[in-house]
Amino acid sequence: MKSGTTALADFLSQHPEICMSIPKEPGYFSTDFIDESDEFHGKKVYFKTRTPEQYDNLFTHGQHGQKLGEASTAYIYSKVAAKNIHEHNPNAKIIIMIRNPADFLHSLHMQYVNETVEDEPDFEKALSLEKERKKGNKIPPRVRVPSYLYYTDRIKYHQQIKRYFDVFPKKQILVMTQDDLLRDNVKAYKKITRFIGVDDSFKPNFKTVHGSKKPRFKWLHTVVNYPPFKNILYKFMGGQLYTKTHKNLSSLIMKQAPREMLNSNTRKRLNHLAKNDVQNLSHLLKIDLEKEWLSEEDEK
Repeated sequence: MKSGTTALADFLSQHPEICMSIPKEPGYFSTDFIDESDEFHGKKVYFKTRTPEQYDNLFTHGQHGQKLGEASTAYIYSKVAAKNIHEHNPNAKIIIMIRNPADFLHSLHMQYVNETVEDEPDFEKALSLEKERKKGNKIPPRVRVPSYLYYTDRIKYHQQIKRYFDVFPKKQILVMTQDDLLRDNVKAYKKITRFIGVDDSFKPNFKTVHGSKKPRFKWLHTVVNYPPFKNILYKFMGGQLYTKTHKNLSSLIMKQAPREMLNSNTRKRLNHLAKNDVQNLSHLLKIDLEKEWLSEEDEK
């Protein structure tokens, strides 16, 4: 999450040889999170796609011969998604987008607050609640999955990515950083389309897809994101119309807003916490992510 996946999914959806799912993130293969969500809420509140037939319906807008893709960001954090994807299609191509751990968590927290699934608006305080939340305390009632809010677990990139290397051949996995996409959209897109095996000369409309935002009216935003309300809309509209409608509603009640700067001490603490994992990931990927992400300049 928060590493360029929404932008990439949009760019890929423009390619004539690719059909991306609607909605973008069904979470179908993260069955551990589906079970955890159901247990916490005592009923099926989240995760609408649960059967093979429902999953197939995510691609009914596609054309014959197109390659099918989706962008469920929870798959990287899930302990079972890699295995489930492999069982579904051992020839699947896996694209993993990653980002500086401290910036990722800071941005993730803001998104959860905006989505009303996190009720602690202060980032540092939200981080400090992790131990209590792992005990089942102080968990927001709207959270999709309680473990989504175990923030420091979310930056254990090495073990998460290794799950995919353990079940898929390396040639079927492409790991890129958000900076790769930001530095040169065209070059990154060409690399990705070659990896997928589609025409790499196609150039999509590159634009900012998901900038930093905040609600115009908090009360209205809270209502629109009320799970029962969203579930009713989904039931009567279906996935495609619901996705379009909710996107339009969000564009009306959300506005562009600069993200608050991450506290320098918090950044240093998160960088220190992530250091060993980043070193291991650098070794796995043969990329010096420690220099790119955890340099002294980044910590200032």
